[in-house]
Amino acid sequence: MAFVEDYEMAKKLGLTAIDRWGNGIEHHFMSERLVRFLVEHDLHDYDDHFCWKVGCDGDNGEALMYQMDTFFEMLDIVDMDT
Repeated sequence: MAFVEDYEMAKKLGLTAIDRWGNGIEHHFMSERLVRFLVEHDLHDYDDHFCWKVGCDGDNGEALMYQMDTFFEMLDIVDMDT
């Protein structure tokens, strides 16, 4: 599957239009795990290049997790169909 098709599939499934923060939707466990790994990896091994922050509303790490949630939820749905 091409990368653009991933976005189109997530959009078709209605996952891209969800107000995740406003609806209090919990993060997908893989989003949380990966972002928390990236926070530490970036800080300790890349001199905090991206300066990922997690824990407060509006943090760049939180926004990244919400975007990743959409991707991982799409994969969960698509993988169930195959």
